[in-house]
Amino acid sequence: MIKKDEETVQLVEEISELKEILREVSRKLTRIETQVKRGVTSAASKTSELPNSQTAADVKKPANLPAEQVLQVYEELRLKAKNGKEQEVREKLLTMSATDLNLMCCELGMPPSSKNPSRRKMFELIIGRIKQSLMLSRHIDRQTL
Repeated sequence: MIKKDEETVQLVEEISELKEILREVSRKLTRIETQVKRGVTSAASKTSELPNSQTAADVKKPANLPAEQVLQVYEELRLKAKNGKEQEVREKLLTMSATDLNLMCCELGMPPSSKNPSRRKMFELIIGRIKQSLMLSRHIDRQTL
């Protein structure tokens, strides 16, 4: 009887170990899938030279802006807005493809609410985030942080 209890305990421990291993494998697969999706998007954008379309349908086209540069572009736009050049910021955003706007929204933590978000909605989300950043950082020097 004691031997069966010991076997049961050992089997339960093995099951727990296997579950933990499967969780770790699942996390790694998710991370790899995300990297592959970004890599495919970046590689596709480098090889394709599609003209920018002004429709919401071009969200499915490859991004012209590499994922690594999205936050740099956002920071440039934020600095222009800080220096009172909001019209330049709006013009720059209007020239960006919907794919790039969508990528920027996602990188800024604002995923669009629909599968094919409108350019106007993404534009407003980004402008809102820039204004929010300016209001929050008005009296803070980002370089000291």
